[in-house]
Amino acid sequence: MSLHKTKRVPNVLTFHPEILLTSLFCYGFAVCDYIDMSGKNNSDSSTSESEVSACSSSFNPLKVLYSKKAKIPVRNAPMYENIQQYEVSLGNANIAAVGQGELVRRREEEKQRRKAKEKRELEEKNKQRFAQYQGLVTVPRTKKGKNVLTRIEVTEGPLAALKDCVDQRLRIKVTTRSSTSIRGVLHATLAAFDKQWNLALTDVVEVWKRKGPNKRKVPPGLGTPVPKGTAATISPVPTVTEKSLGGGMWECTRHIPQMMVRGEHVVIVNIVER
Repeated sequence: MSLHKTKRVPNVLTFHPEILLTSLFCYGFAVCDYIDMSGKNNSDSSTSESEVSACSSSFNPLKVLYSKKAKIPVRNAPMYENIQQYEVSLGNANIAAVGQGELVRRREEEKQRRKAKEKRELEEKNKQRFAQYQGLVTVPRTKKGKNVLTRIEVTEGPLAALKDCVDQRLRIKVTTRSSTSIRGVLHATLAAFDKQWNLALTDVVEVWKRKGPNKRKVPPGLGTPVPKGTAATISPVPTVTEKSLGGGMWECTRHIPQMMVRGEHVVIVNIVER
């Protein structure tokens, strides 16, 4: 069996005989397994010019390997490891031949330069994109506290009428109750409120009814001076004015600068001034 009768070699020789011949000189295609080492093939006596010429139809690659008459058509032709790599290189220029380490190194350097350039362009693009935000001071977000006064500002529904009273300092009339019946009324200015109808009032005039002194089970404590050195030194006790209504009932009136009324004691709230 001879190598020139293989299926793939004639096709390659037809298109690039000089490149294949150079590859044969360098690597031999492992033809040592088929060469008769007796010396008959090593002799140049029977070798003609046509057998060692790559352009001849009688080209004999076995004699070319051991003949001194053989000439390399292209000495700087690229070398490949095998014919398959050579065929792939025909359609892909990125396949480097053997011994072209400098070309591979240049390709890697060019690849690294492209990556570095793309990275710089991306950084510059992001820098221009966020240039308007440079120099801004990050302010930590603080949670806004909520209290009665802040909730009044967002009050809606029926309680919004009380908000108008707070904003416009309108006088209101609050009817209060006792454990069994209506106790009295409060004429005051509304300062604050909440959803439970707890009311903070100022400039309060309280009017209520109770039995006369002779029919009371407990003597009235209101209006009696408290001992010295107690709360009287901080806030004086309001003076109660009593007026007889007949039938053993008295109408009591007193003025209180400030008052806190629990929502469970409120019966109804009327707006006196508009």
